[in-house]
Amino acid sequence: MGIGIIIASHGKFAEGIHQSGSMIFGEQEKVQVVTFMPNEGPDDLYGHFQDAVAKFEADDEILVLADLWSGSPFNQASRLMEENPERKIVIMTGLNLPMLIQAYTERMMAADAGVEAVVANIYKETKEGVKILPQDLTPEQETTSPVPAEASVPKGSIPEGTVLGDGKIDYVLARVDTRLLHGQVATGWTHSTNPN
Repeated sequence: MGIGIIIASHGKFAEGIHQSGSMIFGEQEKVQVVTFMPNEGPDDLYGHFQDAVAKFEADDEILVLADLWSGSPFNQASRLMEENPERKIVIMTGLNLPMLIQAYTERMMAADAGVEAVVANIYKETKEGVKILPQDLTPEQETTSPVPAEASVPKGSIPEGTVLGDGKIDYVLARVDTRLLHGQVATGWTHSTNPN
């Protein structure tokens, strides 16, 4: 058993970051690249994920490093995870070079660790990856104090007829334009709004 890594992105970003990772860390085993090209649809992308998984051992756990949360590569990786519950699959988004290098490092240093432990260490090490020079441009960390309970209660009346007896809004407003024609609507919003 090992951990197979799938690098997934819109366009050829995944190919480029894979090449960069190989320049820095050397060629790695059990790494597949999945790209989503402009002339492809969701089912094409899902097929690419299936092809990538087929190249790993049956007992390999799988780490998907995807570019965007709710983007098409993330959505099809999520579909893969849901349709293969017997397979250990974990998805991380925000794909960048430090994340990939840390994934290689964690997998090499802790060969017996499961994918959950590897992901926890990748997250811990790479969340601080954004840095600015000159350093005085780096914003100070804000400390947030808990909001008092009474402050979180909405004020003002709700217009009559807009809320049903169960407290849910009586209508669903859907706006689809060129910015929202991707998996963000198809998978993210439809689960929460249940449109008919």
